[in-house]
Amino acid sequence: MNSCCTQPVEVIAADQHRSGESCCLVMEKTSAPARAECPVSGTLSRKVQSRTLEHLLKPEKLGARRDVQYYYCKEPACTVVYFSNEDVPFFTTEHVAVKIFVKDQGAEVPVCYCFDWIRARLKQQISETGKSTAASEIAREIKAGRCVCDIKNPKGECCLGDVNLFVKNAMLVVPPL
Repeated sequence: MNSCCTQPVEVIAADQHRSGESCCLVMEKTSAPARAECPVSGTLSRKVQSRTLEHLLKPEKLGARRDVQYYYCKEPACTVVYFSNEDVPFFTTEHVAVKIFVKDQGAEVPVCYCFDWIRARLKQQISETGKSTAASEIAREIKAGRCVCDIKNPKGECCLGDVNLFVKNAMLVVPPL
């Protein structure tokens, strides 16, 4: 477990537990640049671990993966999910076994990939109770060492930033009771 995950649950739930830019993952040490531009959207993107791709690419696409540094494209309008700054194939939303939160606005899309918090579940909880317990529940799971963000979340990192932002925006649409 990373030291960031030893913080109090409230700190983790507020997504204030990260040590630098990393949490809930072990960054691979490669000589590749920390960021690269997506070849389709031009979006500046962060490194992702090879094991993230190994777990999330569809089986028929695993053979196309090369032993190079890949990056995660966070641009919502771009279908590219993983790319490299080297001359190798990139992978799109069609090549990944899960729906990509930032690229698919569907109700059944995960906001938290480790603990099954989908958009619909978050909205329902807010609608029924006027609040969400997702961040604190996820924080307890993180503290217990049960998150596997590095292999379940396509970004390869902690989801709490996305969860908290989604809840904040959903609370604007669904007023508290």
